Amino acid sequence: MGTPDIDLTASELKAIEIHKYYLSEKEGREVSLEEATADFLIYYEDEFLLNKQRDDIQQQHQEIEKYKWIKSEKEGRDIGEERAAEEWVERYGSLWRTERESLERNGFIEIHTQVRKKEGIHINMVELADIARRNNADLYLHKDHMKHYNFILFGKKAYLDVKSILCPKLLDAVHGEHIEFIATGEGAHAALEVAEALIEKTNSY
Repeated sequence: MGTPDIDLTASELKAIEIHKYYLSEKEGREVSLEEATADFLIYYEDEFLLNKQRDDIQQQHQEIEKYKWIKSEKEGRDIGEERAAEEWVERYGSLWRTERESLERNGFIEIHTQVRKKEGIHINMVELADIARRNNADLYLHKDHMKHYNFILFGKKAYLDVKSILCPKLLDAVHGEHIEFIATGEGAHAALEVAEALIEKTNSY
């Protein structure tokens, strides 16, 4: 069973990956996502959230100042800080937060595919783990019905690290199921290409 209490944003997942890298360097081995997540949530999450809140406030203030200047120029008068803040939050606040927490903004790339084979497919998780390691990438899988997973992203989708000890050797996916991969790291693009090719190959038999 997964861990539904670990509900992350893209920026938190990125911070955990960075933490995982430094822990691995310190210990001279590849620290697992489970270890890095537990250590981060216990010892570093509060500091991370505080720093992120400060940074978000600063960035929002800069965006509001730009909006105030543009709007004031357009109207030929100073619209004031309060009005600028209210209008910016109402018009752009939600979009700004969504973009700031997007996978792309936080260094992740993603691909989507679907199981076309009528009898379903068996995804070789051992091979996916090897793909991630060979390409020096972190690779996560989501499908419609996840029995095993490491975390939930944005309170919606469950993801499994293909290198996780939670991975079965083969992961079943039925006809019509959607499969999504997200990846990060210097070999993320290459890892996604090979992972997608593996799914397509399995789909074709």
